[in-house]
Amino acid sequence: MKNASELAKDVKLTPAEKGDPVAAQSDEQRRISEYWSRWAGEYEAYQAQRREAEGESSVWEGIWSAGLPQPPSQVLDLGTGSGAVAFLLAGMGHRVTGIDLAEGMLAEARRRSGYSANPMFGFGDAAGPQFDDAAFDALTARYVLWTLRKPDQALAEWLRILKPGGVLVAVDSLWFPEGLIAHEHEEDHSGARGQDFRRAYQGQEQDLPLAEAGSIGAFADRIRAAGFAEVTAEELPELKEADQEYGVAPGHRVQMQYRIRAVKPIS
Repeated sequence: MKNASELAKDVKLTPAEKGDPVAAQSDEQRRISEYWSRWAGEYEAYQAQRREAEGESSVWEGIWSAGLPQPPSQVLDLGTGSGAVAFLLAGMGHRVTGIDLAEGMLAEARRRSGYSANPMFGFGDAAGPQFDDAAFDALTARYVLWTLRKPDQALAEWLRILKPGGVLVAVDSLWFPEGLIAHEHEEDHSGARGQDFRRAYQGQEQDLPLAEAGSIGAFADRIRAAGFAEVTAEELPELKEADQEYGVAPGHRVQMQYRIRAVKPIS
């Protein structure tokens, strides 16, 4: 197995002088990152609970394998959180790097990994990943598209770091069609975490247009406009069935989720 430095060389990590993601964070993004860090323990506790559910891993393996190249592929998991997707893909034989701006989430991922080389985790911005051009065979993003600030710029960066013919596979949903901080969500986001969510996201609707998308086509249209080809969006009823059986994370509802897949054109 390759060590962390060899893996970093493989994915062509961009030199530090090209930018510092800590300094580059806006006050608005810092509020979001700090929110996810504060609730990382609760988030990972739910992830751990679902990992124990019968058939959970096989459901997710099927979702990702249907969209990704055959392993081993070099994969960047954008907004990796506590590493749920990164660990799964590494177990399927891919070489995976996960990045996130929430230090609390990365701490949970590293605790679980024991600082192994695959998956490897690093502090990085999903909206502005600091990697060389054409560094990855595939990008994954689970529940990340909705929280991308200025998604058009982010998607242009995603296209840049993909190899020609490389794929983007995202799983997301229409989480806040009535409005990101709408009164209708009071019941769904009650208690301390709900109040913290509103503090983190209040006033950011303009920079987070996909958070309030009313159709999955809005996601596909943005990705297509960024220069991706072969963009598809498919319902994932198997996830909805699993959520109905095992329950959803605090502050969420059982609803349809989608796999969005797109390809970087070869020429």
